[in-house]
Amino acid sequence: MRKLSFAITTGLISLLALVAGTGRAQSERQGNVTKPKAPTPFEIAKAVNKSKRIWKKNHTQVVVDLGLTWEQLGIDRGAFAGCSGDCEAKIYRHELDSTPGKEIILKLTQSYNFCRYLIFARGRTISRTGSKWKLLGYIDHDFNRYKMASHRIVRTSDTNWLVIRGQEGSGSGFSLYGETWYQVSDKGVRATLSYPFAGNTDPWPTGLGREFKARVFSGRNSTRRYNQILIRYRVAYTTLDYIKNDFTKLFANNHHAYYVWSKRSHTFVFDRTRSDITEDEINAIAGIETEDEPQAGQQVGSMTFYTQSETRAFVGGGYEVFLKYNSHRLMKIAMGKNTEQKQWLKQFLDDCENTAEKKALLKVLQKQ
Repeated sequence: MRKLSFAITTGLISLLALVAGTGRAQSERQGNVTKPKAPTPFEIAKAVNKSKRIWKKNHTQVVVDLGLTWEQLGIDRGAFAGCSGDCEAKIYRHELDSTPGKEIILKLTQSYNFCRYLIFARGRTISRTGSKWKLLGYIDHDFNRYKMASHRIVRTSDTNWLVIRGQEGSGSGFSLYGETWYQVSDKGVRATLSYPFAGNTDPWPTGLGREFKARVFSGRNSTRRYNQILIRYRVAYTTLDYIKNDFTKLFANNHHAYYVWSKRSHTFVFDRTRSDITEDEINAIAGIETEDEPQAGQQVGSMTFYTQSETRAFVGGGYEVFLKYNSHRLMKIAMGKNTEQKQWLKQFLDDCENTAEKKALLKVLQKQ
């Protein structure tokens, strides 16, 4: 009798569990709403991509409610409270920390606007959420107007770095992309270096255009034995006249900037002694706010950029920024024999404030 009673009791419990489970499933999907079954990278990706497939197949919206998931993971929902067919999830496996075994990067994108990276590691014990996966940290990028943020893994000596490239600003004839290096460990995910990577400023209808792009090299200093990063910038300047359809390349400058690992701050710091450009000059080229620039900028993502006028080419400081950092190149034009370039320089200086660089150039031009 005891065995029979136990069997009946077990059967009732199983039946009640089945009914309760069915009720939860129906409740989760009531009104075409679903949730991840567990706060793991695979379950989150499964729910998000299923919603996308249903939308692509028959244009039926299935809302993925991620509110409870973020609560279970202990992070802010940000702009990603949920989605309905306009989201996508991708899973990447990379060796990121110093422990054996690859970590999981879950990349969530929402249309071409919001992007969230979640970095998971397999834990030794079951977490409070009942999962073997431990969230190490997450990275949000909320400005992807023309190109979605992307990532890569860079190795220097015995360290792997997560590098994320994303759009930092845009406007009329203006774009800016930046890169950030992250260190991943069991203590979390922390940013160690950020720098402008590429961008352009093209005034309309006439003016001076600027385009820059970086090449990044990483490694270990052989003599001092520390991680270092070398960034080579190429900056090209072009005279623009959209009315006459005239675009003349003026000149291009090459610069290099070194960053070295600091054990004190656990970040990469700028090495002024080996760089041929200052951080202020890099910011001026990229159009990023510095202490020397006007402070009326617009915050987008993690950077500040300025709305340019139709006649000025340089974001933040007008043409004076160009004069300050390129006066020696312009002096060669002023002293040269190219009549067209000298005529352009005279017209260009008319749009500039009366700085010391402008006065010196005008003095040379008047003697010619």
